[in-house]
Amino acid sequence: MRWLLLLMIFPACVMAEEPRALILRAIAAHGGQERLAQARAEYVTLRGHYFNGASTVAFTNEMTLQLPDQFKSVVTMSAPSHVIINTLDGVRASTSIDGKPTAINPATLAQLRQTLALDRAIRLVPLVTASDVALTNLGEYTVDGRLVVGVGVIRSGQRELKLYFDKRSALLVASEYQLDGSDGKTVVQQARYANHRDSGGYIRPGTITVYRDGKKVMQAELVEARRVERIDPSEFRTP
Repeated sequence: MRWLLLLMIFPACVMAEEPRALILRAIAAHGGQERLAQARAEYVTLRGHYFNGASTVAFTNEMTLQLPDQFKSVVTMSAPSHVIINTLDGVRASTSIDGKPTAINPATLAQLRQTLALDRAIRLVPLVTASDVALTNLGEYTVDGRLVVGVGVIRSGQRELKLYFDKRSALLVASEYQLDGSDGKTVVQQARYANHRDSGGYIRPGTITVYRDGKKVMQAELVEARRVERIDPSEFRTP
């Protein structure tokens, strides 16, 4: 009976992969630690559509990123035509619409910082090297018909970020975190990642679909990702 009990328990122990072990598998699946660690400065272009009820707006988003704390997004929308620029440079941030500076509200600032935190996390290496990051096991789920394993990422001063990896391939297939909406209410933002390919120095998703409180608000394709050694700080200058 004792041996039968051990045989019944053992498979469950094997299946319960530790978060750190999963992240290490994910690092290998996305190109390896050396390549991911070098991806600290880059230019990324996305093209897609925003969705708001029955309305659809095409956009191009040209992003400039330099870890750990510099980020710039230039969103060009059509019909109606607008250009929105959001910049984060350490503790400084700014927004402009069609060339006119606009006061940045707390919700937008929080979203910029959460975006930067997500960009840092999906490089994966900081999750196993940074001393201020704690990982938790979120269990197994099904996302778009795929069995995934969730890892909670907790970092001092930031809200929990949930990352979901394909159980077999260890590719990142989804993320989830909370945002403060413009009305002051908490919003759950989820992203789904698909069509992974080698671009800009490591394996990254070619398609990104974003949901807020379960409603699709954005879908975009990766146009280009270009890694560089360093970006001049003047590109992140804020007024």
